[in-house]
Amino acid sequence: MYKGDNMNYKDTLLDHFQAINGKRLTDLHLACEMMMFSFEEFALHAQCLTRIIREDDILVTTLDYQNWDGEDDKNNDEWYFVKQYKESIIGGAVTSVNVSSLYDVIIVLNNGIRIELINKNGYHHFDDECEQWRFFKVEDYLHPHITAYSKNVDIAVNW
Repeated sequence: MYKGDNMNYKDTLLDHFQAINGKRLTDLHLACEMMMFSFEEFALHAQCLTRIIREDDILVTTLDYQNWDGEDDKNNDEWYFVKQYKESIIGGAVTSVNVSSLYDVIIVLNNGIRIELINKNGYHHFDDECEQWRFFKVEDYLHPHITAYSKNVDIAVNW
């Protein structure tokens, strides 16, 4: 297990994310403000600020969850927009993945979709570090399970 407290794992993360190059985005699920992406046998769970963009138009963000009817937690703009645009979001193949030194992730698909994961927390005063996103191969415990936090990365091997 690696723990990158204030270390930059950008290149290591880029290497791991190369596994989804050419893979299709096969599904998108929601749980509250978390977006869960399936790239064939790989999963990416995003708890940070996440935006799905098509041709310079923001289709949906995790912040859209905050706009809801106050009665049913599924009656919010995040669920509404994902339902409205899901067919045009899924199906594209990954053409590129970029990871910044702040662990932001940008995934570009060949159907004009861009998925942006933006690290949303700085240094903490009232709470511990927050999980931003995790990337793993489904049901393959030999493949690294990567969890990005606000300021560090945890890469579990043989988990």
